[in-house]
Amino acid sequence: MHVNIINDTIRRIPRKHISELVSIIEEEEDPPSSNLNIVFVSDTFIKKLNKQYRNKPKATDVLSFNMDSTDDEDSILGEIYISTDTVTKNAKKMGVTFRDEILRLCCHGFLHLLGYDHERSDDRKIMQARENYYLSKQGC
Repeated sequence: MHVNIINDTIRRIPRKHISELVSIIEEEEDPPSSNLNIVFVSDTFIKKLNKQYRNKPKATDVLSFNMDSTDDEDSILGEIYISTDTVTKNAKKMGVTFRDEILRLCCHGFLHLLGYDHERSDDRKIMQARENYYLSKQGC
């Protein structure tokens, strides 16, 4: 899988750590071979996406969009949008580093693309356990 990291913000993004994390997850989850886009944006931009696709007129930390699950090497599994503005706020609130919060959201978004969800309590526990597992392998 090839990870395209697109940064539309002024924040420095830990690209190497993100690529390593995606590789760790990919090793165990075995997604279809394709591309993954991770796009870093502002609260203003993610708020527009959240309104358009989820009818929620507020900024959020991460949004995942499935694209194409074919096994073609040129296909795109999906796109993950992460607001660095919200990451900064959440990291301060939770007492973690910007890097660790970015990695948590990359993991969370990627797991959504792989079919994990957190709408129900049981699913939330499973997804959170997978997040914690992969992040611990990354040293978070």
